[in-house]
Amino acid sequence: MKRSAGLVLFLNSVAIVPAMAAGYGLKEHSAAAMGTAYAGVAADLSNPNALSYNPATLAGVTDTDVAVSLVEIVPHSNASFTVATTAAGTPTGGNAAPNSFIADAPIPDIVLRHRLSDDFAIGLGISVPYGLKTIYPVGWAGRYYAMKTSAITVDIAPTIAWQPTPELSLGAGLDVEYARGELISAIDIGTLGALNAIPGSIPGARDGSGRLSGMSWNIGFSLGATWQATPDLTLGLAYKSAIFHTLSGPFTFTLDSSGVGAILRGATGLFTNTTASAKLNLPDMLLFGARWKVSDDFTLMGELDWTNWNRFKNLTVTAANPAQPPDVTLANWHGSIFASAGGEYRLDTSWKLRAGVGYDESPLPDATRTPRIPDASRTWLAGGIEYRLSPTAALNLSYGHLFNDDSTIALTQTQTGNTLRGNLTGITRSTVDVIGLQVSSAL
Repeated sequence: MKRSAGLVLFLNSVAIVPAMAAGYGLKEHSAAAMGTAYAGVAADLSNPNALSYNPATLAGVTDTDVAVSLVEIVPHSNASFTVATTAAGTPTGGNAAPNSFIADAPIPDIVLRHRLSDDFAIGLGISVPYGLKTIYPVGWAGRYYAMKTSAITVDIAPTIAWQPTPELSLGAGLDVEYARGELISAIDIGTLGALNAIPGSIPGARDGSGRLSGMSWNIGFSLGATWQATPDLTLGLAYKSAIFHTLSGPFTFTLDSSGVGAILRGATGLFTNTTASAKLNLPDMLLFGARWKVSDDFTLMGELDWTNWNRFKNLTVTAANPAQPPDVTLANWHGSIFASAGGEYRLDTSWKLRAGVGYDESPLPDATRTPRIPDASRTWLAGGIEYRLSPTAALNLSYGHLFNDDSTIALTQTQTGNTLRGNLTGITRSTVDVIGLQVSSAL
């Protein structure tokens, strides 16, 4: 009984933690850059919020400037599942066509830059590089795989840049990162009780739930360079390191009203409130951007970024309660690319127009995608306008639409980590609107 109870506990509760390992990487650090689908942002010396992509863009500050960006992510999601069974092979019941399960989210970014001398500049950025929030209705068909995920990371990045020549800037910064999340999943106590011949146990009809909340602080770094190759061509290259977190916090449970869970808790010590921890690796990134000034009024941009999601192969969770054995959740994510191209046109001294298109590849293989992280490759279309409030201040408004591919979910209880979660097969669909506002000013 102790062995099977421990499996259910981990498979239905702590295996939801991979959403905190990044699920969704966020590029929305600059509303101005969003207008070109982030094309050329790693080489943008004029945009203070480019600091969140490449520390060497500090070289663009003349004296002191500040920028505040806020991007609102508005997703539209729905799904249809054709198979949803318990580990006992019975239908789970519940809603098999949930919608609006990916939640809205505001993404802020704040940057302050200051020039110390002709050769040196310093800066400070606060950004949100990773985040995810999904909420499914109570009792839905795939509840043993996911109910709620809320995860966020916040980076505080003190940065310095050195210009050995007027054309070349080298930058470096610390990324002091805070990670926090709340994760909830249903537990099929009815199946577990039936496996142990507990009277009143009905698979899929005696649900409990597990909630894991955790937090962590750790430090990474970023390096970058910008090069004014010609008076009209600027190139930028940046590297952001991996950051390794150990998330820890309370691990609590709600048991079924029929008493089956209480019997299991009394007999084994399982489903007892405790604490848990998990080692999570957030990936390193390589970014390359280019900006070509075709004329005084027109600039073309390009961006090519790579994220090393290969670091996320599996997740091992360890609970403080010795009755609950460690569990390994398989991920096998792969590296992914982001590519975009865009342009900027100056109408006059007050107005600029921007537009761009991009492609963002998902790191999730079909074999390990879960409804908790229904990520998919997507195509970006974006546009934006800039208005000069004064010679030293600008207001940017941008809009983007993401056309996400349909994503397949095909989870079986024979897969690593799914022994007592049952089977779930279906398709998730989503599109996303993003609206951004940015204000920047010299001080």
